[in-house]
Amino acid sequence: MRNMGGIRPFKFPNLNVPVHAYIVLLTDGLSGHSIRNPWEDSLDLNAGRIIYWGDAKWHESLALDEFVGNKALRAGFDAALVGERRLIPPILHFSKERTGYVRFNGLCVIERLELSWFEDNGRPVRNYRVHLGILDEEYVDVEWLHRRAQAVDVGQLEHDGPQAWQHYQAGTLDRLQVWAPQIRSRDDQMPSPNSADDRILAQLQLLDPYIFERAVVSMFRDVDVVHRIDQTRLSRDGGFDFHGVMTLPAPLHYEISFRGEVKRHKASIGPKDVSRLVARLGRGEYGLFVTTSYYTTQAQEEVLQDAYPTRLFAGRDVVNIMRTLGIATSDQIRPDWIGSLGTTRTFLDPVN
Repeated sequence: MRNMGGIRPFKFPNLNVPVHAYIVLLTDGLSGHSIRNPWEDSLDLNAGRIIYWGDAKWHESLALDEFVGNKALRAGFDAALVGERRLIPPILHFSKERTGYVRFNGLCVIERLELSWFEDNGRPVRNYRVHLGILDEEYVDVEWLHRRAQAVDVGQLEHDGPQAWQHYQAGTLDRLQVWAPQIRSRDDQMPSPNSADDRILAQLQLLDPYIFERAVVSMFRDVDVVHRIDQTRLSRDGGFDFHGVMTLPAPLHYEISFRGEVKRHKASIGPKDVSRLVARLGRGEYGLFVTTSYYTTQAQEEVLQDAYPTRLFAGRDVVNIMRTLGIATSDQIRPDWIGSLGTTRTFLDPVN
């Protein structure tokens, strides 16, 4: 492969096809670079997306698709448009952060190719902006690239390569989601059935909903960083069940306002419930959502993908807090703590 600019295509030496075996893209992230590029790539690794500029520059005679990099990218995109997924070149994206070192950011495919303009020394230049999707693959075997490049028949390009690449060839885009390991299953969010923790959670699920709100407030009052927390009134609560301030300890002395919602449920909590809390947060406020049940995958994805300032507490989390604070011991909640909630109408029939 030639040591050239940011777009480095590698040809099929044994196949007469208009596309390349694979393409390497490089984003130069060196600070203080002596030559300032008139375009900048955009990397959103959390969302699995990259926007990459083509290699067109101002030239008296070269057209847009006559630049080596643009020609390679356009050929790969055209193969996708006509459904020739075997011929679509895999794209490997790297970023250069210091001299002599590059970081691999992922195996990519072209999702969209659009025309745009930038100025090169004051002269307008039309160029491609390539929208890349990063596939959910952490490693790429170099031997696969070698096999692909040395293919003597197009059929050899099928059913080979990383799993996400094979899925893409079959029509499914497995996009990288760096926060995916943070998604918890129902079993991760709830105590094991018939366990001591499960019996504690069952007692919480029998509490009157308003008393459960009071119980959550009482728990958080005992957490060291919570400086103030209050339960809202039954009416005109603005959609929140409690609010307060967390104070980071010395020497920071920094206050973070928060608002919270409580659901005494057994059914799952979906994205609508969580989005409602997020939408009502003020500037600089943090959200706390507490439930005796669990959150759906979609609800968790929205919080993580959009980086909402919200913490989700599921049933197991609540029990863990109670055990840490000494509120629950063995397989029951301390009766004196329940009594401190201050009501004779504490327990109801089991929730659905």
